[in-house]
Amino acid sequence: MSRKTDKNRGLYGKFIIERADGRSAPGKKHHGCDYYVLDLTHDKYAPYAIAAYAMACKGEFPALAADLFEKIGLEL
Repeated sequence: MSRKTDKNRGLYGKFIIERADGRSAPGKKHHGCDYYVLDLTHDKYAPYAIAAYAMACKGEFPALAADLFEKIGLEL
């Protein structure tokens, strides 16, 4: 029997996410929302995901895009 590792298990629930603003509580706008967590410290693929997201949102959210690029050490 092979042991499940991150390399062979695919997508799975690893984190419990709760919004700091309380809007993930039952009855609030973001209750039950689906989130995906990126580890910018250890995951070598995370900066690429952040860069793609920043490029996608820069027209509507330029300040967020700039902050994300700065977070991963790039300029917009």
